[in-house]
Amino acid sequence: MKTIVTFLAFLPLFLVAQIRIPITNNMTINSNSNIKFIPGNYVFADPELNGVIQISGKHDIIMDGDSCTVNGTNFQGYMIKIDNSSNIMIRNFDSVFNYKYAMYVTNSSHITINGNDFSRNKVDSSGSINVWTDYQQALGGGVMMYQCRAADIFNNTMKFQNDGVALYHCDSIRAYDNDFAWNTSYGIRMFWTDSCHIYNNIANHINRPFTDPSDCGALLMIISNENRVENNDLSWSGDGVFLGQYQHSNIPNNNYFAYNECSYSPHNAIEATFADGNVYKHNKCNYSDYGLWLGYSFNSTVDSNEVIGNFYSGIAIDRGFSNSITHNTISDNPTGIELWKGNPITGYENQLSMDYFIRQNVIEGNTQGLSAINTLHLVATGNQFNYNQNQSIYLESISTQDTISNNDFRMPTSYHIKNWSSNDIYAPNNNFEPNDSALIAAKIYDKIDNSLKGLVNWNPSNSGPAPVIQNNPPCDMAEPQSIWYAYPETGYPGPRIPDTVFFDSTEKVKGYASVKLVTGRGWDVALNYRPADDSLSQWSLTQQDTLYFWVMTIPNIIIGFQYFHIRVGDVAGNYYKYTASPNLLTSANLIWKQYKVPLAGNSQFNRTTVGTMSLDKVNYVEFHADTWDYGYTLWLDGVQFQPCSPVTSIPPETGKETNSLLIWPNPISENGWIRYHLEKGGNILLEMFDLQGTKVNILANGYSQPGNYSIPFSKGPLPSGIYMIRLTTPAESITQKLVLAK
Repeated sequence: MKTIVTFLAFLPLFLVAQIRIPITNNMTINSNSNIKFIPGNYVFADPELNGVIQISGKHDIIMDGDSCTVNGTNFQGYMIKIDNSSNIMIRNFDSVFNYKYAMYVTNSSHITINGNDFSRNKVDSSGSINVWTDYQQALGGGVMMYQCRAADIFNNTMKFQNDGVALYHCDSIRAYDNDFAWNTSYGIRMFWTDSCHIYNNIANHINRPFTDPSDCGALLMIISNENRVENNDLSWSGDGVFLGQYQHSNIPNNNYFAYNECSYSPHNAIEATFADGNVYKHNKCNYSDYGLWLGYSFNSTVDSNEVIGNFYSGIAIDRGFSNSITHNTISDNPTGIELWKGNPITGYENQLSMDYFIRQNVIEGNTQGLSAINTLHLVATGNQFNYNQNQSIYLESISTQDTISNNDFRMPTSYHIKNWSSNDIYAPNNNFEPNDSALIAAKIYDKIDNSLKGLVNWNPSNSGPAPVIQNNPPCDMAEPQSIWYAYPETGYPGPRIPDTVFFDSTEKVKGYASVKLVTGRGWDVALNYRPADDSLSQWSLTQQDTLYFWVMTIPNIIIGFQYFHIRVGDVAGNYYKYTASPNLLTSANLIWKQYKVPLAGNSQFNRTTVGTMSLDKVNYVEFHADTWDYGYTLWLDGVQFQPCSPVTSIPPETGKETNSLLIWPNPISENGWIRYHLEKGGNILLEMFDLQGTKVNILANGYSQPGNYSIPFSKGPLPSGIYMIRLTTPAESITQKLVLAK
């Protein structure tokens, strides 16, 4: 391992008088020089590639280019060329441009580059890039260093060219507070370069617009070890970070990446292949093709990162082993964590996918939470699997010695665990919500469902809250406090627009609000309804015959919507699929349209059945729309099954530690409940006010014992709007907002 050495201090030069001279072509600089170049606009080509300013075998030099611009005219050669020198400071050049590199430094140490603008040097916007080439094939840009050490590069601007800084066979370099944005190859290129500290740089929007952007990236590290990369903006680049080792070295990388913004990559936020011992902490890896692609990586630590809204997978690892994935937020991806053993690459045929330790992550709102295919010895413990769609955990092919314990599984649309392997899975002491043994069994797919599959040994489970059942769907599901998730299908990436779902109180047809989805994805996105307060839908729709909804859209202006269907499903993966013409959504472009879906299906909404679905056990409704590889905006309102029944389900418990007040559902369209808990007995007063403070009703008045109280509430003739419910006890006054919907 190389060690970071002490950086330079120009101790002799403060005693040397500064001289003022003009820049001349092919000028050589002597040791112990302190130069302030005369301001001006200089034009010097360097076809000989020997440098306009030449420093060879020298030491202790300061060159100040304040108010100097130097034009190289033809993207050849170098403005400053340094070889076999030490203690050299280059600072304050206003602009050096139209060279291959502004500075070319070889076999030198203690070089300081500070406060310069080395932008608009050699640039290519097309053609592929070979990441494995050495310095002889350097592409051009701001600064190139070969076999240098102990350099400081800070407060510079190096933009609109191939590379910002290129470091080949270097060590102990500090690069910080630089602006490397908008280059077309790399912000920082490192090749066999170790023990550097890269921090506080801007290196975003590094792309080649006319070729595959995966060729380029904000930070390239090829066979580079023991580096620290912290607090950099590496976003909107082909790759935020690309790290590779392939067969060139068996030395562990041991690089440390922390607090970097790597999002919005058209390829991968962070890619590390054939890599050993790297640590990724507190990085943002969002809205890219993959958040972290760590193929053939091992002994890696992925901790406390944000991995949201990527187009394929949040964290993807092919044939990795001994990797630890902890304390991350992984949400809104087609697959949150994807592990598998793919086709072997030469030299790595014997590397398996195995030994994963996945702990204390929040894996929420993904189409699939964790997928492990041909993966051995997976340990998943202490994670939160919340509201994932198809399954929270999916296991396929060989899946042995797996342990899934002490996790929280909350309300997936289909399955908590789907065991598609033939091996048994050890899964005790998990907390499943809702905590009902029949529901848990229905949401675990294993040997009981398919004799060819292995058993999931999930008993005993930890005790959790009893299920709160919503027996009838609300008369408008597109109202607060309902919950809507957008589940993405893996597909071609589109504009880097995060998926957002929220209530829109401005664009609406009825009630308090509509549900608005904004997505940058093109392939199938499923907009999924869930009841409020973690309650579970268990609807019998045998008395209902039609699903009504209003929709308004902003489709892609060229192709419109390409696919549209609605699902009505149950807790165990069965559903009715109602397929309709996508023109129904395209024609709702900025116009509200109401559609009626007969639950039996018809020629406009063709019904097919997946599994053993029936209308007496409905769990969810889901709207699917597709624009190929373009994003869209969609509003839903007035979503209801007709005829609509009043609320008959029991409201959830309030907290019992203190006095509390709960309105359920909220908004209330027709009927609901007001529930309160009293810690101590006493006189109470439960009142209803409008927003002007006028008392509308007294709901309860008198002495009450400690405990829970539920009061049925009917909207009756009250006008729609916002009201306040106030509970007054001897100890305190509690107020909650009540929304009465149309």
